Amino acid sequence: MRTTSIRTVTTAGLLAATLTACAAEGSTVTPVSASSSAPVEGAPAVSAPAEGIPAAALLQPADVRDAKPETVEEGEFAHVRPLRPCGGDRYPSDGTRTDAVAKRYVVPGEQEGSTPSVVVQFVGRHTPGGAAEQIGDISAALKRCPGGLGKGEHKWDVVEATAETTVVRIGQRFSYADEEPATVNHYAAVSRVGDAIVVVADLGWENMDGSEPLVRDLITKARERATAIA
Repeated sequence: MRTTSIRTVTTAGLLAATLTACAAEGSTVTPVSASSSAPVEGAPAVSAPAEGIPAAALLQPADVRDAKPETVEEGEFAHVRPLRPCGGDRYPSDGTRTDAVAKRYVVPGEQEGSTPSVVVQFVGRHTPGGAAEQIGDISAALKRCPGGLGKGEHKWDVVEATAETTVVRIGQRFSYADEEPATVNHYAAVSRVGDAIVVVADLGWENMDGSEPLVRDLITKARERATAIA
């Protein structure tokens, strides 16, 4: 859902609350600060490049229309670090992760003055075989916890799943100011590159959808960058 008017953008703005997909009851989703999502058990505390994940393995400004990487604090955007449709449940493969990094980018719109998108990238490095196990855990969770559009829920739909990458749509009911609640869709992609897991998610802007084409473009670039992980 895109509103017909485009709001002037001056700061990182507000995002949809990162509520867990399988939560039961809650209030209608309302916009919150980009830095105020709740922690989820099992999400790694990451902000800066870790040992084993060089900065070159992350998206670069040239990949994201010159957007600069910003620190992601512990617990922020936990539902996409990596994809966690079942909320705070830990994956068995989480124990194989040795390093993790998450970054946020405020990516400008394609046209000057158009609405930007908040993009989150997560990279996790695993022991040999662990990344493949994590992909299996995520795939199983997407089937087990599709969620819904009820109060406090995310709805997870697999748009496409290939041998390399899975693209998902993450829907939620969203209320902004005095507007009626409407469905807002974000997009994310998860991929395995050797012993690493790479996630790119477009979380839109305020009450606006993310972009599936942008996510598809960035996951391709992110896969190429991730080859820098030894």
